[in-house]
Amino acid sequence: MKSWLFPIIQTAVVVILLVSYYAASWFGEQYVLRAEPFDPFDPFYGEYVMLQYPDLQTSSVTDDSSVYFTLKNGDDGYAVIDRIDNESFFGAIEGSVYGGSVTAPQLEQFYVEQGLGPQLESAQNLQVTIDVSSWGTIRPINLQERSE
Repeated sequence: MKSWLFPIIQTAVVVILLVSYYAASWFGEQYVLRAEPFDPFDPFYGEYVMLQYPDLQTSSVTDDSSVYFTLKNGDDGYAVIDRIDNESFFGAIEGSVYGGSVTAPQLEQFYVEQGLGPQLESAQNLQVTIDVSSWGTIRPINLQERSE
């Protein structure tokens, strides 16, 4: 009986992790962020686009530290920061502030198909669609050129 218990527990843990990742899309809200690319290739992981977000700026947190924030849709349809704080609160996305710019680890890199990285780097105007769960998990969905 004990010989099959450990593989079942391992499988259950993997299933729980997968369900929690996709639950952000099932139960969360979807936002579109303006993005700007830089440095699109890693020889070990393949092509990806490093992103920075011009709309995710703060003047209320001045030091380079960890922050917790939520998003809302702005007047132009792109997401902006709704609430930002140094203390954790329910539904907050954990991120960091560097020089006034706010980012989160799940937002910094977007892996793309081979050959698409240089095209996206030259575009300069991108938009990222993300799903954010009510408990603060981010799931990047789509990266494409922005038409403005």
